Amino acid sequence: MSQGNPTQHEIDVYCAEWILNGGDQSKAWRKAYPNSTQTEDSVWVRASNMHKMCKVQVRLAKLQAETAEKDAVEFDVSASELKKILFDTIAEARERDPATGKPFALGVVPSAIAELNRMNGNHAATKSHHTIEDITPEQRKGRISELLGKCKE
Repeated sequence: MSQGNPTQHEIDVYCAEWILNGGDQSKAWRKAYPNSTQTEDSVWVRASNMHKMCKVQVRLAKLQAETAEKDAVEFDVSASELKKILFDTIAEARERDPATGKPFALGVVPSAIAELNRMNGNHAATKSHHTIEDITPEQRKGRISELLGKCKE
């Protein structure tokens, strides 16, 4: 274990883990040095020092650039393709399991519909304010009668 001057393998392990765990230096350091018996405070100091090293910063920049390129390629899906995927998801969720007769996964339907609505620009809630003056006298009487009828029931 060469904690003062990390090997290329330790740098690679640290950097990969740092990217995978969302930037937690301590977790990445522990992954690079799995047999270490350092205290929490020591791990924090050593992880911070390792993260500041030029070799580590260069490796992180390279890995982040590679990751960004892969993400750009993997997630370059057009809106129409995404809509098709969401519609297919809804259709599959509504299919029934032959053994039980129950739908497979109806829980995904609301989120898929919400995503389709956002894609179509229907993502903001609208607030509408209505007053008694907004309706005609006939509509007002009908509404009042309707409410009174419900109250009597």
